[in-house]
Amino acid sequence: MIHPQDTSNQSPPTGPLPRLQARRRKIPPQLKIVGALSLLICLLAIGFLFFENGRGVPDASQSNNTITPVLAKPWCAAPGALVNDFSGTGFSGLGLNDVWSVGPKITHWDGKNWAVSYTPVSPQDSLRSIVEIAPGDVWAVGEHQLAGMASQTLLLHWDGTHWQKVSAPEAAAGGKNSLVALSGSATNDIWAVGFSVPLQGPIAPLIEHWNGTKWSMVHLSSSSSLQFASVKALTQKNAWAVGYEYSTRAGKSVVKPVTEHWNGTKWSALTNPDLSANGGGNLYNIGGDTANDLWAVGSQNNGSQLLAEHWDGSKWSLVVSPSVAPGNGNWLAGVVVGAPDNVWAVGRISGQSGFQPFIEHWNGQEWEVLQDPTGNAGELDFIAGIGSQLWVIGLPQVSGGHAFIETLCP
Repeated sequence: MIHPQDTSNQSPPTGPLPRLQARRRKIPPQLKIVGALSLLICLLAIGFLFFENGRGVPDASQSNNTITPVLAKPWCAAPGALVNDFSGTGFSGLGLNDVWSVGPKITHWDGKNWAVSYTPVSPQDSLRSIVEIAPGDVWAVGEHQLAGMASQTLLLHWDGTHWQKVSAPEAAAGGKNSLVALSGSATNDIWAVGFSVPLQGPIAPLIEHWNGTKWSMVHLSSSSSLQFASVKALTQKNAWAVGYEYSTRAGKSVVKPVTEHWNGTKWSALTNPDLSANGGGNLYNIGGDTANDLWAVGSQNNGSQLLAEHWDGSKWSLVVSPSVAPGNGNWLAGVVVGAPDNVWAVGRISGQSGFQPFIEHWNGQEWEVLQDPTGNAGELDFIAGIGSQLWVIGLPQVSGGHAFIETLCP
């Protein structure tokens, strides 16, 4: 979810991606957590009450966010080795003893410790995303910086023994080419998305596909100056990519969320809820494993409010998140879907003295809010299901600290 520098004379919206730069600057202290922390006890299981049949996802006109229940299911500190030795920005795993992390290095968690598996040979290499298809089939993507702003796509593959760079076509020769997210449904069906910036011209989307033999560039059916932030491959005939694009209305720069769908033959844009009255919006992450239950999250109104959208198999609908105080840099950065009544989204919200982490849970009818009881985080940036657990990572509230992991109490 890396937000590139915009070269089209338009100011890019504030979003989760500046978090990589945030590691190098002081993060303001977290707001003091309010509410009765005594309610946050580690006695409840991950499972949630089942709701009667027929309850669906209401649209924005039906949602009531004036009263938001506080979820009494706490996050628990992960094992010491998991926390202390972790420094990634994303991860992917097939089980609690088989997790890959990507960041400054590629590391592997065997259930007891993190071990460095790959160290970039060049300080100009930046890794952004990783996906494990099988124990001997792991991909990581990013970019290799060249002189100035120019860069090349970077793709690495783990075959069970070693990591190897794999070449892929460049969209903008001599310009900037960056891959920021990837997903796969099979060993011969991997998608990587990002953006490219030619030497002359606006930013453009970048989509690459692995068919088991080689990477090839896939073009959109319609050309636009959008950039992708996340991708989700369900099957070889059903993949999704989300992001945002810029346009100009009445002489003003406007950003709007974008969803693109792959049907096995071509990518096509689908209609998103119109957020023009809300100052536009950005989508940073997409989650879900079924064709009729997908969620995408981000920010709207110039980064002052949270954004969540739901796909029911036929259309995208706006699902209003709990109200938060307007600020510069409120967003939902990650989402994971366990079931129609079990959806988690994480991000951050601004406060009087800085940023604080934000966690919300969809129970099938409404959002529930969960505070972060550890007091360690300034923001939360990524969430994923690992085995029977949920893992979430973010940035600490103090400068110089490592990214950390929390898990939901079993």
